Amino acid sequence: MDKPRRLRVGLIVGQLSYGGAESQLFELARGLGADFEPFVYCLSEKVEPYGRLLRESGIKVRILPSHGSFDVLRAAALAKALREDRIVLAHAFLFIGSAYAYLATRGRSGITLVSSARNCKREPNPIRRSIMRRAFRASSAVICNSREMAAFAGRHYGLPGSLATVVYNGVDTDRFVPARQVSEGRRVGTVGRIEEQKNLDMFMEVAASLVSEEAGAVFEIVGEGSLRSYYETKASTLGLGGSVCFRGTTADIPSFLASLNQFWLTSKWEGTPNVVLEAMAAGVPVLATSVGGVPEIVEDGGCGYLFEPGDSEGFSRAALAVLGDSELRSRLGERGRELALERFSLAAMVSATEKVYESVLSAGLRRW
Repeated sequence: MDKPRRLRVGLIVGQLSYGGAESQLFELARGLGADFEPFVYCLSEKVEPYGRLLRESGIKVRILPSHGSFDVLRAAALAKALREDRIVLAHAFLFIGSAYAYLATRGRSGITLVSSARNCKREPNPIRRSIMRRAFRASSAVICNSREMAAFAGRHYGLPGSLATVVYNGVDTDRFVPARQVSEGRRVGTVGRIEEQKNLDMFMEVAASLVSEEAGAVFEIVGEGSLRSYYETKASTLGLGGSVCFRGTTADIPSFLASLNQFWLTSKWEGTPNVVLEAMAAGVPVLATSVGGVPEIVEDGGCGYLFEPGDSEGFSRAALAVLGDSELRSRLGERGRELALERFSLAAMVSATEKVYESVLSAGLRRW
């Protein structure tokens, strides 16, 4: 029998605003091969920029807005939309996507469910944890973006090892490229939502320890979040008002990263952060906390350095060494670029995801 063509895949996510999971969904939808036709289902009205970009790429986007914190009608609307679009496989992203996809595909829907685990943070709400456990166990596969993420989901959500499949995030190595001319300045930066997870307290502490040693160093933060005003005040209190710059959001992350002398990630927890891969692809040394899947992508001493969360002293020493040694910066940056090209390309991410789809769909056909 000939292999079916253009199998319809539903990609389900809570929002399509700036974010790591959202960007991976966007790249996956654009990159899927001729065997698959993607449809995107967004469970909120937060659709910029990726909703627009998906539609510009010719991909259908349905918006299913919320009417409450836990909306049964939205689950029913998603189930109806999946049926109408003749979806054969639903691939859910993050907690909200996995929860609603599970509810929408229960029973006799005939839709194969693939869930995902992407962030090593334990859901504090016991009801949501229960739904997550059920979603994982009802799935034909659960795509995890690191080995540590798979282990975390096993510990906290009972994810069976037989269902976990590791697919690392991919980075656009044509878009994220090293600068043609290396900056002679002292520019350090980070990118991310300004929330508790990113632990900018540690970022500020390290910055404060460097300004007395490295005249002219500038520390730039790209992103928005509920804690921005708190950290603006903290920067002023630490005497960093003239050294720390809050740039807000920007669409031109590639240029920003390429302009840096080093990239910092001080997070308390992570899955596999896209921005670290982007910094590596841009040939920028990465200094990061050793959380989640970060040690699986950052080669300690190769493309950057890893530290325990809270080790501001060790972080400061390494940051100062990298700032003061152009040869070291070049070596670390070149190795990061090599790793991005060899292991973390978009093509590798899309191909690995397609193999998961093919495997679970073939298993479903065999069962019937």
